[in-house]
Amino acid sequence: MIGYVALYCRLSPRPDGSYEGVEAQERWGREYAAKTWPGRPIEVFADAGVSAAGDDLRPEFERFRKWLTDGKIAHVWAVEQYRIERNEVRWFRLAAELDAAGISELHTNRDGIVRVQDDVAGIKAVLGAGEVRRIKRRVNDMLAEKAALGLPGGGRRFGYRNTTNDDGVKTYEHDPVQAEALRWAAEKVLSGWALENIAAALRARGVTGTHGGALTGKGIRRVILSPISAGFRVYRDRIVGKGNWPPILDEDTWRECQVRLTENRSVTRSDGREYPIATARHVGSRAGRRYLLTGGITVCGVCGARMVASMKQLRNREPKPYYLCHPKYGGKSCVGILGVELEEHVRDRLFEELDKPEFLESVAADDHDERREALGKGLQDIERRRRELAALWGTPGELTDVEWKSARQALAVTEQKLRTELAELPPPAVHVDIAAVREAWPGMLLDEQREFVRLFVERVTIKRARPGLKAFDGERAVIDWRKR
Repeated sequence: MIGYVALYCRLSPRPDGSYEGVEAQERWGREYAAKTWPGRPIEVFADAGVSAAGDDLRPEFERFRKWLTDGKIAHVWAVEQYRIERNEVRWFRLAAELDAAGISELHTNRDGIVRVQDDVAGIKAVLGAGEVRRIKRRVNDMLAEKAALGLPGGGRRFGYRNTTNDDGVKTYEHDPVQAEALRWAAEKVLSGWALENIAAALRARGVTGTHGGALTGKGIRRVILSPISAGFRVYRDRIVGKGNWPPILDEDTWRECQVRLTENRSVTRSDGREYPIATARHVGSRAGRRYLLTGGITVCGVCGARMVASMKQLRNREPKPYYLCHPKYGGKSCVGILGVELEEHVRDRLFEELDKPEFLESVAADDHDERREALGKGLQDIERRRRELAALWGTPGELTDVEWKSARQALAVTEQKLRTELAELPPPAVHVDIAAVREAWPGMLLDEQREFVRLFVERVTIKRARPGLKAFDGERAVIDWRKR
């Protein structure tokens, strides 16, 4: 069997940022093969855009190795040794495979004829792998520097357009349509809207995604939760400081959305049906689908289990919503109560309490406001010190690179501690137009009603029914109001 000349080609960047295409390499290889091994059949193995340094799968390289093992290859050409393999360990493995196939030479345009078992080839492989590691370190250092200076990480972001500031430095500016849509979406999240309903409303207004695609609930959640929307620079999944672009969402709104989108809640789809959204905070089974006070708000006054609601056939009556301490969810069938009547009772009691100024003062009180303000001032101080540090670094002779990096790292550590503590504090007190909610209540979606109730109601405990009393008894429902 006549062995093939194997031409291995791989797309690779040039120092000027352009790329050396596989078509050019194939042309050079065919010219070389025609002069060196005239009449030999040629097989091209071309991996476009795949690295030879990392662990990327190179399909054509693996096919080349298979042909080598099968004895189909007599000669090998590549534009240079690095093009076929940069990793030192894998080079020695390939050299052994070439030697086993009876191939002692790798022909190249740039490195001449490389003897695969020669020490020079091994040294070159080690040097090549070392250069790859140095390049990676330089790239990572450059990315870290950009992050520390608050420069954008690249790519397009919903709500923003790429631009440069007055100094010619890259930054973001607001996309008027998308930025307004993002602020509106955050407002609706805090009002209890389902994410899919928000996305549908924005699609109806003609708002599209970052690259022109259709908006989805998941996409809305992602951009609202993104620190970039609040003006923060993220590097390796960690906030490292303020970005050099204007925020779309203020920090309080963004943090409140963080809490709201990670709490247990039941949301309403566009067809009116409900589905639950639960997180690690949820204990037990899923949140209720059709009822106002499920999802852990209502509990049994005897065994303490959370109560669930379903339609129940009562004696000689139509089925009615009924809350029950159900064994399936950890209860013991201790108590049960009519659902519609319970929900109306809790709603009426809530509005009665909201009419009392002292109640509003108690729920609006914020025990963490002072600490939250102190943390905010601490973060502002870090930003001020970071700007001063950048100014010193930019002044020749003021700071060495080592001193600047050390000071910057210390600021980053302090900032991370402050942000961690701030994230653990409850969100600021919510101020609600009670009169507007009371008027709008009949037309509100169930998920919106649930969100409003949860603002003020911590728990509803249902006691045993009084013997002989068949009518609904509101005194059985003990409401614990939420304290801040």
